[in-house]
Amino acid sequence: MKRSLGELEQFFLETNDGIRGRIKDFLFDEKKWVVHYLDVKFKGIDASDRVLVPRVFLDIPIWKYRKIPAELMKDTIERCPKIRSHLPVSRKYEEELNKHYQVVPYWSAAYFGPVGTYYPPRPIEGPVQDIEEDNLGSILRSYNQVKGYHVETIDGRLGHIDDLIIDDSDWQIVYAIMDTSNWLPFSKKVMIAVSWMDRISYVDREIRVKLNKETIKKAREYYPHLVRDEDFEKSNYDYYSMSLEK
Repeated sequence: MKRSLGELEQFFLETNDGIRGRIKDFLFDEKKWVVHYLDVKFKGIDASDRVLVPRVFLDIPIWKYRKIPAELMKDTIERCPKIRSHLPVSRKYEEELNKHYQVVPYWSAAYFGPVGTYYPPRPIEGPVQDIEEDNLGSILRSYNQVKGYHVETIDGRLGHIDDLIIDDSDWQIVYAIMDTSNWLPFSKKVMIAVSWMDRISYVDREIRVKLNKETIKKAREYYPHLVRDEDFEKSNYDYYSMSLEK
């Protein structure tokens, strides 16, 4: 099922022994655009410390209570290697983190995605980087970093990224919600697939898409309740696919 990271950011994480933490960010790899860590601040633990929780410990979100159960205990969280600096997260730190949690690093494990027919089709590749940056050996990017990036279409700039949508079966980022608020009087939000993104510049804070303004202008408007509407998702994906075939 598709979920909004903007909405999940309002949830809290709860360990097996009842320790709660507020979700502050989501970290994903820039090649596959799969979320690997949640950045969390836990109650009762030094508030200045950021704790990264690998998604492999997460259970299904409980929407009624706005929480995500995590198969962890307080002592494991307290002993977790702390990271106080700003992004990017170094690969050296990730190695320490995975050793602490005793999990297989995502970069050494094959990733195939869910089996079957999916919208959008798998596998998904993230947009190509425009500029090589000094990222301390890491390929991690932040949801809060990418949110707000400008969107460049085939025929000019149009709006910005307002949210990212994941498939909760594997935490693959599959769509971006684009806000065209700087394109009055046709301002609206639309849902575009990550596979329709062409290039990304983390320096210029910009994402280029393989679509033109007219196509986006005529697309069906996105509203939050539609994120789990399969009919909307299919018709929306097919609409953009047809425009790319022309």
